[in-house]
Amino acid sequence: MNVLLKNNIYVLPLEEHYNRPDLRLIYAPVAGNMMIASEEECAGIENAVSVWPHCREEYKEVVEALMDGVPAEERDSKVNNVDEFLLMYVLPNYICNFSCSYCFSAKGRSNKALKKEHLKAALDYFIDSNRVKTDRLAISYLGGGEPTMSWDVVKFGLEYADMLSKEHGIRMMTTIVTNGSRITEEMVEVFSRYNVMARVSFEILPEIQNLQRGQYENVCRGLDLLKNCTTLPIVRSMITPDNVSLMPRMVEELHNRFPHVKQALFDPITSNEVFNEVGSTRQFYNLYYDSFLEARKLGALYGIDVACAPLRNLNMVVERYCTGEFCLTPEGTITVCHQISSPNEKNYNDFIYACVDESGKFNVDNDKFHSLIRRDTIYTNPKCADCFIKWNCGGGCMMQNSQYKQEILDVICDFTRRFSKTLLFERLDEQYKDAGESLDEYIANY
Repeated sequence: MNVLLKNNIYVLPLEEHYNRPDLRLIYAPVAGNMMIASEEECAGIENAVSVWPHCREEYKEVVEALMDGVPAEERDSKVNNVDEFLLMYVLPNYICNFSCSYCFSAKGRSNKALKKEHLKAALDYFIDSNRVKTDRLAISYLGGGEPTMSWDVVKFGLEYADMLSKEHGIRMMTTIVTNGSRITEEMVEVFSRYNVMARVSFEILPEIQNLQRGQYENVCRGLDLLKNCTTLPIVRSMITPDNVSLMPRMVEELHNRFPHVKQALFDPITSNEVFNEVGSTRQFYNLYYDSFLEARKLGALYGIDVACAPLRNLNMVVERYCTGEFCLTPEGTITVCHQISSPNEKNYNDFIYACVDESGKFNVDNDKFHSLIRRDTIYTNPKCADCFIKWNCGGGCMMQNSQYKQEILDVICDFTRRFSKTLLFERLDEQYKDAGESLDEYIANY
């Protein structure tokens, strides 16, 4: 059905989910619509698309719904120039009081911290009403190392960004990604003052936290303090072979021990040491599929939003997995990906496209930035050509694409398609229930 593919319309079988080989799921990701159709109806839709707009009247409404879409300039990953970024990442240091078993930045560890003058110069550039045509910007402080190990730098950044945003009439959304072990009452007061949301990296179950990260009790104390913050914290747990089957238990523990946490992110780690063999990688992602979906259903019962990257991406139309990043490193440089932030890390020089020089001037290499954001898109990855989920997946994560062997990436692609298709059926079921019957009932009566 090349004419449908050319119009970003995908026809998917139902056999894996429903015993109806005569029916299809039609998914139009750019248009944001989907429907169940018979083989005969699929053929009629294909013919209507091929002669559009001169098609039979009974197909016009359906084809319009499938072909209308998000204009290219409005797609979520469409950042063509550095001055279009609306989100800034700040890595305050390379220092950490943890030694996480899966840490992506372990090779970049040092005692170096971000200079306040470098942070000031980057904030002056970023929070500027002459640069952006919006009244909303966002900043996220993350690691690198552990941001609270350089609390004076973070506090300065919060205060200075608040002053600038008021001066420019911009509303600021701020987050901090922390291991949670060093949270104090002063930090909670400052977070509340500047409406900072804390995202705590935490494995929830004591035996897994102490195995992979450590300091379980200290993180519990930090999360308990954060319940007094005006913006409640989010917990992000990294999923490894040690806890991949434990996600339902993790949700149960959140509900019982941390009832103020209403959002949890469960994403698989990125590690070419863990995921280096096809069989074990496929087994992991099969377990992840079952465990995450069970945890998500349990979370819905408890009022906890359980999310992950593929689930979030279904809400977007993208041309690449992420926009690329405007990420300030402790070196005073800007990297396109926060996971490559230190000169001690491979590919550091390849990922840097801007810096604050010794005079405090902010310099951008636009040509290098453009070359970086043209990598790893749905247009450069040949496997994306006919894939139904490419407009949500965006060709996959740059870091995973640079680290994993092709056969491992193939396993992740297989998982992403299977997982996304299941979530699409869930969404379609919700639509049909709103109309008075479940998807199961609709298909049974088709």
